[in-house]
Amino acid sequence: DAELLRSELRTALEQAIQSLPDIYKTVLLLRDVEELSTEEAAEILGVSQDVVKTRLHRARLAVRQKLDAYLRRERN
Repeated sequence: DAELLRSELRTALEQAIQSLPDIYKTVLLLRDVEELSTEEAAEILGVSQDVVKTRLHRARLAVRQKLDAYLRRERN
């Protein structure tokens, strides 16, 4: 059932995000959920835009890896 799969994937995504260290989770939420600009996120966090970009990249990579692992388990 497609709806069940979407629900399970959404739960897996939420768990992946929640498992991130706070410095990565906060950047990911500000940029990808709240849709703030890099500049806005940097101002809120009191860091440079380069730091925001680096943390966001690392956060997305970690979430992607966790979701990949989840999807591999589900296929088996």
